Amino acid sequence: MQKKIVWIILFSILGLIIIFLGCKYYLRFFDNKITLSNQPQDEEGFGKEFLNFLEKKKGLPLKDEEASLIAVGDISYSRGVERAVKEQKDINYPFLKVGDYFKSADLVFGNLETPITKGREIARLEMIFRSNPGTEEALKKAGFSILSLANNHTPNFGQKGLKDTFNYLEKAGIKYVGAGKNEKEANQPVYLEAKGIKFAFLAYNSSDVVPASYEASETFSGTAFMRKEKMIKAVKEAKQKADFVIVSMHAGNEYVNKPNNSQINFAHEAVDAGADLIIGHHPHVVQTMEKYRGKYIFYSLGNFVFDQMWSQETKEGLIVKVYFTKNGISKISFLPVIIENFAQPRPTNNDEAENILSRLNFPLAKRNVYFWESDNNFGKDVRATIYAETLKNEVVFSKEEQADLDNDSIQEIYTLENGRLTITENAENIWQSPARWWIDDFILADSNNDGVLDINISLWKDEVSVKNHFFIFDFVNGTIKPIWRSSNLKAPICEFKVADLDGDGKNDLVVTQGDYSQKPNCKGNYVAVWKWDEQGFSNEWRSQTPYGVWRSEKGNFSNLEIEKIEGENYIIVD
Repeated sequence: MQKKIVWIILFSILGLIIIFLGCKYYLRFFDNKITLSNQPQDEEGFGKEFLNFLEKKKGLPLKDEEASLIAVGDISYSRGVERAVKEQKDINYPFLKVGDYFKSADLVFGNLETPITKGREIARLEMIFRSNPGTEEALKKAGFSILSLANNHTPNFGQKGLKDTFNYLEKAGIKYVGAGKNEKEANQPVYLEAKGIKFAFLAYNSSDVVPASYEASETFSGTAFMRKEKMIKAVKEAKQKADFVIVSMHAGNEYVNKPNNSQINFAHEAVDAGADLIIGHHPHVVQTMEKYRGKYIFYSLGNFVFDQMWSQETKEGLIVKVYFTKNGISKISFLPVIIENFAQPRPTNNDEAENILSRLNFPLAKRNVYFWESDNNFGKDVRATIYAETLKNEVVFSKEEQADLDNDSIQEIYTLENGRLTITENAENIWQSPARWWIDDFILADSNNDGVLDINISLWKDEVSVKNHFFIFDFVNGTIKPIWRSSNLKAPICEFKVADLDGDGKNDLVVTQGDYSQKPNCKGNYVAVWKWDEQGFSNEWRSQTPYGVWRSEKGNFSNLEIEKIEGENYIIVD
């Protein structure tokens, strides 16, 4: 009997030790992991701290989402480019190293220097160009939204070549500007919209570089010429209908690094009339840029896809990525390229980039770029940038996405406004976030790598104290349900993206992290990458971990982006 009592006591003590150690492990484990939390409380009876938080949050600067435009230089699918494409047996060959990057922008613009029409092969030194049908499909697949046809080569095959080009581009769903079936059509603006921002494009051809017959008339197809009065009238009219007016001009002296007076005067006149951005083509080399009356003028972006391999300068070009809010241009990012094999632009290395950028003769800032190297390490680089100082640090509060996550063939609309996410379908609300939450941002992406698009949310909750959380929701049997939720995060998420950073085929969570002392604002002190480990995301910061968790050096990071170049994702932050 006594032995039995002793054994009972020993087992009881052992049980208590196990429970104690288990609780200690449980707390430690969930301290190092983002974990499932309780359901939100009802929407009444806000705490004083949360009310104060909401008041301050709503007082922060407001900004709609940014819309981005990528612009490139001269594009030819003729002569050596055509032969390189045939040799590679891939009509998409010219864009293979930049196509991924184009997908990071809402709109893509370039200057197409060849008519698309059937005909003979163009010899190596000929000065008239032609590209085969199918070129338009390659341009569409690359991501081009709109092309300027106002140049000295689009009319090379006469009226038939022009009309064929119009038809092929229209069938491919690519807009064109600066040329048309008559004078009115050639000179009219073309409108596009992205992220709720409306853009008007106009394009003009210098009479100095083309014969008079290339100008559109009342009865003949052609291009729009750089006629000051017509341009001013068109810009002013476009400004009444669009948030931004973008003017392209085909002008200047070939192979000269500086603009001539004709370029400068026309660009200034366009800005004076109300244009917001000027993009130049034709010199086949990168020329200087200018800021005139607060507007940016790129006199020449150089070649983009061209067969002029006879000099280093004609093999070089600039891809510019311009970011717009409804208030103005917030920044411009640069990706210099070098053309190889008569046809294919590739991103430059640092020394090559510096040489090309120096031709702009304009002060440039730098953005931080992080990329996966190996062994859970990330390398660091920089990207040349221009910032509009007054717009740099505004906070995004409104956003709208559309997707069919419940697979009923009807798209839901996801709207974030003043911290609340509303999901509607057929104009009916099917879900709204609780009033006790403030949502900073949401992203529709497969963050837990189960093959299903998730609703990923960064939010603040009204609990004992107001802390930041990360939640994942899915449609389950037609109903929106949480599949994973976090407890209080050690450091609040300022911004987040979802992408495969290390090339293992699984998405990672990329965040900028702030400090609770900054609340309700959030200034990114670190960039971090979290890995899903089948139980949740790890947010423990270790140099070596089986989950590939990484955190940058301390800094001041904002405007988080993911850009893909040649199949690899890059983290871009200001």
